[in-house]
Amino acid sequence: MVPKDVNTSNATEETPERASLTQLEVDPRSEDSETKPSAPRVLVVDDDPLVRDIIVESIQGVGYTVDWSGNGLEALEKNLAQPYDLIVTDMLMPGLDGLSLIKHLNIQGSSSDVIVITGYGSIENAVECMKAGALDYLIKPFTIEQIQMAARKAIELRELKLRAKERDLYRQLSYEDPLTGIYNRRFFDEALKLELVKAGRHKTGVLLFMIDIDYFKTYNDLMGHVHGDEALLKVAMILKGTCRGYDIVSRYGGEEFAIIFPGALKTEASVLATRIMEAVQNEHIVGADKMPFGCLTVSIGAAGFPDDATNHEDLIRCADSALYAAKRAGRNTFRVYRSKPL
Repeated sequence: MVPKDVNTSNATEETPERASLTQLEVDPRSEDSETKPSAPRVLVVDDDPLVRDIIVESIQGVGYTVDWSGNGLEALEKNLAQPYDLIVTDMLMPGLDGLSLIKHLNIQGSSSDVIVITGYGSIENAVECMKAGALDYLIKPFTIEQIQMAARKAIELRELKLRAKERDLYRQLSYEDPLTGIYNRRFFDEALKLELVKAGRHKTGVLLFMIDIDYFKTYNDLMGHVHGDEALLKVAMILKGTCRGYDIVSRYGGEEFAIIFPGALKTEASVLATRIMEAVQNEHIVGADKMPFGCLTVSIGAAGFPDDATNHEDLIRCADSALYAAKRAGRNTFRVYRSKPL
């Protein structure tokens, strides 16, 4: 049982048996870390084996992947080879202390957040660490709950910052289609690339829909371009209204639209496509009763990452192929990409 309070004055020397057990528990190549590839990665740096093991086990209890180093130089090498999300380091260590470690991380250009652990007598040093870029500090003795709370807060803040950066990137790429107000083709291309990178990193899926308004040229010829533009706007709003807030709806060109569903799987395509088709059919659009199906309809082609393609160009090609299969099947339907779209 791990003690509820950590008193560093009782630290003992690490036995070979304890060392091998601890390394086995926190080895980042372990089976557990492979089953949770997207878990935040944390490095614990402390030359005191007992305190270090308690911190490691406490943070593992939060569900993070934890590695450790016995000194600052080794920590620098590990972080340079594969950066960690969070580094929890003792202030006083032989060779390279906590403040020096932070300064060296800054020189390396590391983006890892740092929490410093210090005793009552070295709080001033902890403040210096904060000035150098540390995110937070803990004072010995501390409880397991305090360690876990500090780690959780650091990771949550980091994730918020990453999401803010992604939003900023989307704003920079925020090219709106002037007619419909949704994203345009250029934004779609960049967003799809970004979502595939994120999905590859977190081992998740991405579902892509290519959508075409059926017989739209016929509608334009019957009703005129003014009503045609109104119909495009209504369809765009329907697509946005039937999607999640973080799905990316774009006008791909003419009467064709594209939707990126981050984290979605091909098995969800049927439910999503049916919801969209029914929403379009049920929308009152002037003159749509004169169309072949008695209402405005859409055809949809779906393809998924990484099942069908591993890059954005191939994923678009697969979704387009499925869309053409839907059109060949008579329109007002959807098809999911296979080697031969069905």
